[in-house]
Amino acid sequence: MPPKFYIKKNYESENYFKYLGVNLFRLFLINSFFRHLNKRVYLKGRPKEYIFTYIEETKQSETSHIISGIFPFVIQLLYLKYGLIEHFIWLTIFNILLNLYPFLLQRMNRFKMIKKYPNILKNKV
Repeated sequence: MPPKFYIKKNYESENYFKYLGVNLFRLFLINSFFRHLNKRVYLKGRPKEYIFTYIEETKQSETSHIISGIFPFVIQLLYLKYGLIEHFIWLTIFNILLNLYPFLLQRMNRFKMIKKYPNILKNKV
């Protein structure tokens, strides 16, 4: 994705993510088996210098979730076209839970880190 894509938009405030339920999704994620899937996204016990690597990991994950969401979205459109509404609804739910919310969570986490550690990231982000 172009670097401009990863820059925080004016509407992406803490309240924006809260209103969309990203904080609730985060709580679900860290209290479920999903927390064991990607150890690279945890900062606990890592030096502050790892934050730049973490920021890059969030960008890669964000891109992966966008790409992973495109194929199901195309299938969703086909389901709608052929009147398979129940299939459309189920795939929409899964696509939201497995791609949209993780995408939003990565953005939220990256923006929090950039806000929390502006001096470490000043020359790198």
